[in-house]
Amino acid sequence: MGRFVRAVVLLGFVGCGGEGETQLSFEEWAERASATMCAYAERCEGSTTPREACVVALLDAYAALERDLDDGLDGAKSGCVRCMRARTEALTASLDSGCEQAPEVARIDAACGVDNSACGGVP
Repeated sequence: MGRFVRAVVLLGFVGCGGEGETQLSFEEWAERASATMCAYAERCEGSTTPREACVVALLDAYAALERDLDDGLDGAKSGCVRCMRARTEALTASLDSGCEQAPEVARIDAACGVDNSACGGVP
């Protein structure tokens, strides 16, 4: 019984079910979101923009946005992170299906708001 209790306590400290992802920094979520959005644009939408250029452009936009969010309202940065996470997860699901499954637009819209307002208009 003692081993079971220790295992449960250890799992509580380590976490399970992807909880560690919520602890990523704004920059780390921006990197994930940018890479996923550009991969989706290339593979599912047929974008001809080189993936590296796409990622750099998005990372630059997120970096500028982060400075604005740091000076803004409390919670604004976490709202943008929620948006990036929702978008990343929805696009990843589509990529994983070979672009057969459309992204959950309603989920993205709910997390990101009208015109991506959660992230100041940055996709």
